[in-house]
Amino acid sequence: MTTLTSQTTFTVGEASTETTSVNITILPALTGGTTGKGRLVHPTLGTYDYEQCPDEWSNVDGDAIIAPIWTSSKTLNGASNTLTMGNLRDVVVEERWTGEISAPLTMVRMLAFFWQNPPDPALGYVYWYPNYLNAHGYKVIITDLELNGTGLNFDFISRQGGVTGTLVLRMRITGRV
Repeated sequence: MTTLTSQTTFTVGEASTETTSVNITILPALTGGTTGKGRLVHPTLGTYDYEQCPDEWSNVDGDAIIAPIWTSSKTLNGASNTLTMGNLRDVVVEERWTGEISAPLTMVRMLAFFWQNPPDPALGYVYWYPNYLNAHGYKVIITDLELNGTGLNFDFISRQGGVTGTLVLRMRITGRV
């Protein structure tokens, strides 16, 4: 693995010299397109490969999209603004299946099974692989699954094996696999 180094010195008042070191992980560039449909791996329930690729997604592309954090505090003479880099653990991703028949009922049931059975943190996390976008894997907490608004709202079509409307799977990223 290549090691990059940089060094600089600057004076802050009449303070003593201090040395600080920071390790930064540099990921390789994304290679080509991927052809998967998506995958979830639960530590006790096993692996589920999506039957259908999501139609829409948010906060992930070639990698997780980490927004910067902006804060503002009132001061005596105005405000103090701070802008810092965000953290991977701040990212909430969504996958959405839309359309006339948005997803097979069997897929909705499997996603619901994963959502309703969160793993014990001592055993691990659910691993999410958005292999329709990139080759990365993420440790996630499945925070919500909804069909046609809040909750899982089925209709007569679902009894025929497919669901209509919008299916949304919402997850919080806790780390990389």
